Amino acid sequence: MALSLRRRFMRLFLITACVVSGIAGSAIGQDRFQPRQGGSTELWRITNNPAKRDWANYHNAQCFSPDGRFVCFARSEPYGGSASEVHLFDLHLGRDIEIDLGTGPRWANKHNWLFYIRHNRDPDVSKDQAREIIWLDVASQRKTSLGFGLTQLGGTDCDDRWLFGGWQLSGRRQDSQGYRVAIQAGAEPEMLEGLKGIQWVPNPTHPTIFVRFDHYYEPMDDEYYLTKATRYWFNPDGRDIRVGSPQIQRCHQSWSGDGTYHLHGGTPMAGRRWDEPFPSNLHFLSAIGCGDISPCGRSGRWVCGSGNYHALQMADLRCGDGWDFLEAGLSLIHDSDRYEYAASSALHDCDAKGSPDGTKVAFVSNYDLKDGPVARVTKVGWDDRIEVDTTEGFPSSGRLSLQDEVIAYESKTATSFEGLRRRLYRRGGGSLRADRLLTSFESRCISEDQRVGLDLPSRFARTGFADKDSPLVWQRRTDIYLAIVRQPDRPHLRALGSGVELIPGENHWETAGYRIFRDGEVITRELLVPGNTLALAEPGEYRASAVEWSGLESNKSDPLRLEKTATLEILSTKPRDFSWTAERWMVEGNDTSADGAGRASEAVRETVHRIEGVTDRTWYQTGRMVRRHDLNADGQPIRHLFYEDGVLARREYHDRKGTIVSTETFDPDGFITEAVRYDDSRERFHWWYDRGMPVKFTGRGDRSSNSVPKGQGTYVKQGGAWLKVK
Repeated sequence: MALSLRRRFMRLFLITACVVSGIAGSAIGQDRFQPRQGGSTELWRITNNPAKRDWANYHNAQCFSPDGRFVCFARSEPYGGSASEVHLFDLHLGRDIEIDLGTGPRWANKHNWLFYIRHNRDPDVSKDQAREIIWLDVASQRKTSLGFGLTQLGGTDCDDRWLFGGWQLSGRRQDSQGYRVAIQAGAEPEMLEGLKGIQWVPNPTHPTIFVRFDHYYEPMDDEYYLTKATRYWFNPDGRDIRVGSPQIQRCHQSWSGDGTYHLHGGTPMAGRRWDEPFPSNLHFLSAIGCGDISPCGRSGRWVCGSGNYHALQMADLRCGDGWDFLEAGLSLIHDSDRYEYAASSALHDCDAKGSPDGTKVAFVSNYDLKDGPVARVTKVGWDDRIEVDTTEGFPSSGRLSLQDEVIAYESKTATSFEGLRRRLYRRGGGSLRADRLLTSFESRCISEDQRVGLDLPSRFARTGFADKDSPLVWQRRTDIYLAIVRQPDRPHLRALGSGVELIPGENHWETAGYRIFRDGEVITRELLVPGNTLALAEPGEYRASAVEWSGLESNKSDPLRLEKTATLEILSTKPRDFSWTAERWMVEGNDTSADGAGRASEAVRETVHRIEGVTDRTWYQTGRMVRRHDLNADGQPIRHLFYEDGVLARREYHDRKGTIVSTETFDPDGFITEAVRYDDSRERFHWWYDRGMPVKFTGRGDRSSNSVPKGQGTYVKQGGAWLKVK
């Protein structure tokens, strides 16, 4: 084992060293394609091993290294068996690197440090000593032991001083005792008194950590929703434990990339400020909703969301706009009436999360998103026939997968499946509606050829398992994909005295280096990095582009015309005297000064971005703000803000068609008093609050309301209880 590990690390060292000595150009090895199910993205397939489960962490645990070069993941036996490997995928070289036997890989916040729990299979080693916490410095290849015993890892605090995790004390995951361990040689885990739960997710910029505690095993009563927390916040020393979110607002949760918001998914996208524990405002953050919610980039501007069979979303919190970048992750596991093969959604959750600059989203799916056929239902009117847009790639006869149902068909035409038999494994059977996506059940299974030499998955190998001959046993495991959701930010060239500065784009965590162009032709043989200089020896029009470790390249910068020689300096950060935005004041459509606008009866202020144009527009009356629009990339107003006496009184979100999506009303102290969500301009649900405490709700209690569990009705707070009154 020791020799094997040394060889693995020597291989990783050589791979890293050859790049550090001279930055190369672009990534190799990823399978790149446009998804068949629709969306606005290119996909890169990182792994392709249907007999193993490759998993890039839960949705709120990062898989991208802080510099965006590496993706960590665990490779395990089918359906989460005990044997597991820790891997890194190098996006620069396009290589999968096996690190060790272990589980739970986690990145530090600011350093390319990887933490994981190493598994020692020696039968003579005690159970506690069999789980060793390893700290790997990827650049130096130094491994350091941080002690033993933890069963799960969370993340590191905002200063990369402490690693958090838990020790599961019983078969109930909520019985996991919280620990922290100092990131230094010779450290040992320290118990955090009074803290139990799972996940242990630190805020990336502030000294606050949240832990998930769902109270699964406690009886539900009318006080449960207001008095029990689903997330607790605490300080890095384990003290000052407070409620981050109550059960009445339960959903999938994470931190925004800049740490400003404790994000709530489950539609709509919402968040609570990191320094305002419950009871406090739960703000609507965008015009769209999602399931699992995750940061997408360190800036806090973007967040992403995912379901399983449903769409994967991205939202721009600067304006509140959102969109589906992939129509469906198509990830699911079919059950039968005899056995639950999934047991929960955890084994096929997409678990999307974004890269440091918000250019890529990593997710998993157990469907072959490149070669697996996809059909869209166009018409349903017969029990034995489905009309679709195409049947290309499907077998001449076979089985269809429709969410939780498997449907057999006897034949197909170019645009239909004929001779249907519903509920093949006696599960599902919902309505066949137009626009639903169908996939091939055959493509959801490990092929006969791929099964050769494979043991029956350990979960199904036990005595008494009744479905050993069912094809459901051989459903594919998850693979890892990256969705390319936007281009890297382009840099800026600025003439300053006799020299020229290259100023990095707004987001540049993942930038490996820069290319320089003169009159449209690249003039740099190798990528330039901060600290480099370059002699611009000829007059001409100069531009620059940013290149990620992954090989993604930005658009070229705005041109800079030089008439004489100059020296270019590559900066690492934006200078203090440079801004990406500027203010523009107008009165009656004419530009004016801020002082002139302040004296006018009506004036408008716009924020103008150097690249993106106008991002917001604010109206003033005699110097007092009365209204503001936050604009999307097409100049459409998405977030509408209304002020009384200069104080925010109402916030609305509108979709791209201009239809209102939500309304929030604020009191003079800044507390939300009412929050309404609409469907087609009709009220879907309505919350009332008293200084952050929910006091009344009307509508349908489901995930979209975050989250009254008892169905349609009116609910009120009476004392400490939450009661349905009609």
